[in-house]
Amino acid sequence: MKPLFQYLLVSMFGLSALAANAQSEKTFTYLIYHKLSPGLTIQDALPVEREWRAINQAAVDEGKLLGWYMMVRQMSSDQNAEYDYITMIVSPEMNMKGASPAAMAKIYGDSVQTRMASLQKRDKATAPVVKMEIWETMVASFGAGFDPSKSPLLVVDFMRSRDATPGWKVMAPLSHSYSEGIKRNEIVGGGLSGLVVPRGSEKGYGLISFQNVTNLNVLGNPTSEVRQLRNQLAQSYDIVREEVLRATEFTVRPKK
Repeated sequence: MKPLFQYLLVSMFGLSALAANAQSEKTFTYLIYHKLSPGLTIQDALPVEREWRAINQAAVDEGKLLGWYMMVRQMSSDQNAEYDYITMIVSPEMNMKGASPAAMAKIYGDSVQTRMASLQKRDKATAPVVKMEIWETMVASFGAGFDPSKSPLLVVDFMRSRDATPGWKVMAPLSHSYSEGIKRNEIVGGGLSGLVVPRGSEKGYGLISFQNVTNLNVLGNPTSEVRQLRNQLAQSYDIVREEVLRATEFTVRPKK
């Protein structure tokens, strides 16, 4: 099924398929893949990423961004994975916006340009970016009081369509599975995203299914909603790659 066709189907059927606690806002997620420089570890990258967290928290506080997360790879079906961790930036629009000059001044005082140049230099030296993708959220549900610190594990399946199954046949069961999984305390959130940029058949995938699981036991339990969801997706999609990521650093959305 072509990505454009999927997006059209989502626009027609997606809203009615969402569960009561589903995320109704349209979002875009930047996946920025980092590879540690030789001899360095995640501990070396933490000071740099914590500085980025402070900058992105300012943008979240201003409503420019919805979230920023440092997701460290725990397991991968690809033993030759080209990255060590991903920074995820969630934005309400595809044209991502950063913190205001006033907010940046609160962080760096009157040396914003100098400090930012230093951060970017250290970032490139510690864990340079090796790849970047932009994804559009097609359907997502999150439990009340969603908090990555309480459920830091994220299972991500990179998928491609195997047949021409209509998108609306997938969306409604997905929404139900996410809702039931949250009720049963198996997941705290989950969703499906479509690749926007860069698209191409050589990538081998165009969809992501993601679940914030409470623990990995739900993947092996045949009666769990997560296990049933994975079986359901396998009927129409090939899982090209699967990753288990851990939220190590992240921003927090202001309470309304």
